Amino acid sequence: MPAPREILAGRLKLQSRLAPYGLAIGGAIAVTAAIELITSLASVQGLSAIYLLLVLWLGARWGRGPAVAGSIASFLLYDYFFVPPVGTFTVSGTAQLVELVVLLAVALVTSQLAASLRRARASAEALARDSRALYELATAALRTPDVTVALAMLSRRANELPSVSRFALVAVDSGLPTLLAGDELSAGELKQAAWSHENGRPIGIAIRDGAVVLVHTHPADSAPAYLPLASGVAVIGIDGEQADPDELRMLAALIGLADLLFDRRRAAFESERAHGLESSDRLKTAILSSLSHELKSPIASLRTGLTALAAPRAGLQPEQRELLVDLDRQATRLDRMVGDLLALSRLEAGLQLEREAHSFADIVGNATRQLRVELASNRLEVELPDDLPPVDVDEVQAGRLLANLLENAHEWAPPGGVIEVGAAQRSGMLEAWIENEGPPIATADLDRVFDTLWTRRARGSGLGLAICKRVVEAHGGTIRAENRRRGPRFTFTLPLAAVPAPRSAAT
Repeated sequence: MPAPREILAGRLKLQSRLAPYGLAIGGAIAVTAAIELITSLASVQGLSAIYLLLVLWLGARWGRGPAVAGSIASFLLYDYFFVPPVGTFTVSGTAQLVELVVLLAVALVTSQLAASLRRARASAEALARDSRALYELATAALRTPDVTVALAMLSRRANELPSVSRFALVAVDSGLPTLLAGDELSAGELKQAAWSHENGRPIGIAIRDGAVVLVHTHPADSAPAYLPLASGVAVIGIDGEQADPDELRMLAALIGLADLLFDRRRAAFESERAHGLESSDRLKTAILSSLSHELKSPIASLRTGLTALAAPRAGLQPEQRELLVDLDRQATRLDRMVGDLLALSRLEAGLQLEREAHSFADIVGNATRQLRVELASNRLEVELPDDLPPVDVDEVQAGRLLANLLENAHEWAPPGGVIEVGAAQRSGMLEAWIENEGPPIATADLDRVFDTLWTRRARGSGLGLAICKRVVEAHGGTIRAENRRRGPRFTFTLPLAAVPAPRSAAT
């Protein structure tokens, strides 16, 4: 059975609802008495207009229901007491009937207008109040340095709405949901929030025309709605039957503000991550530079000693000389790797390029001569137009670029496979490419092949293509990797020279 307190509250609520109707009827009786008093003292025409004042006041104060009740009560009382035959609800003449109908029509129209005016004023006041509250909340939230605290403020404001039973904001980072603010969520609800975000699909809710629209039919307290945001999800439990349009608009505004705060959180996170990567790159560059400088002298001494031991007067046995040749080959490889480390550290530190106009064909020729032993097992095809303009480059670094790309092509081309070198003038730049027959690069790795220390080879250093990228970017160009029909192609651009290149000695 209902508690006495609940019964008392229900009675008080019913009385508050019926009170305006009682005032409407009582007011009509009071106006009738006043008209009766006035007509007993003097003959005054048009006193029925006093009823209209009552109806207007009722509509402006309590709305259409009490105003209509007052209109009908005024019509009946005026008919009974002032329209002949007095004391009955009948009408003796057409004039009296028209007067009563006009009174009722004017009263009803007046009540409708007054009620509409009241609703419009109440709506405007509510909108102004909500806008002011939202502005104050948005200002406080955006000024708060901690995004989590700002999101907690939004969650508390959303939970103050009568129709909202639950409100939570969940961040989804790398597929992992994390509750940032609002009501507690179960593991299943967090998993559902992550699914909604990853698939970009709202569940049970949408925002249209600046207001929340519920699209589910089950009770909100048993199944919350999920609305994916930029980098998170809003989880909402709402009773659609109790929610009025003003609440739905306020809820949509709060969700929009939460979306902005999620963007701010993501920007701060990415900025912090970029700062960490930048610090890591600086440390890595410093270590590489230090190691390369420290290793140069010992490796040079080692190679000198190996060369001396390989001399005929050293008197080594054939198996010893074979071991010595292998050691010299490994020392040469180590020297090359240290040289790459030193070149990479200098490029990342902003090496000043000695740029001049050079023939690209000469640079290609020097690089192929440098690798003639390695490239002897491949079929090299060079396709360079005779009218190719000169390039404005650092000859040493441009040569290193081509040598590294040719060496990479040799590593992946099968014995006897084709390695193609080509170039053309496009969009005010020289676009060159090196393509080789061989296995394609995995699609996910096409953008990673230029990362420092990343390699597809088990014994590779991961420095050659990283140096290529730094050299090209230092010249203001771009480089990319792509898979062609017969194998990978590396395409890069270099700036053209403003003046002709000097004629080579062979010309």
